[in-house]
Amino acid sequence: MPRVAAKRYYPYHRVLIRYSARTLLGESTLKISCIVDARTGVASTVDPFEIEEVEVAEDEVIIDVIGEAEARRIAESYVAYVVRNRRKALVVPKTEVLEHGVVHRPFWIVRCEDGSTAPFRVLVDGITGGFHVLHETLRSEKLSKTTIDVSA
Repeated sequence: MPRVAAKRYYPYHRVLIRYSARTLLGESTLKISCIVDARTGVASTVDPFEIEEVEVAEDEVIIDVIGEAEARRIAESYVAYVVRNRRKALVVPKTEVLEHGVVHRPFWIVRCEDGSTAPFRVLVDGITGGFHVLHETLRSEKLSKTTIDVSA
């Protein structure tokens, strides 16, 4: 029987950047939304998304490691990379940060057991419903350590 063992909110920096650069087709100006994982510093571009403010218990929020200034630097560098390599820009683009903020994505850790197999845990994305089985280390026949990688 699956049971929610914990709910966690994972931190990301959301950075909206306007870039302008000369390309093979002339001047190009675009707005790019980028998120930076606030624990690993991994950046990616994202489609625009809605933000909903909710109150949560402090112990459900995972602490961020990457600060605002570092997240901006990572986002600007990543956007410059995207522009140069995907848009075939002739020069490094001019970037301007339009918005920046921290957003949290909900995840559930679900403990699954039916009595006939060893219990296991699943990480479930609270937005998409996607899931990932967590690999656990056994110590003294107890579940004692879980490694979670949500940077992908």
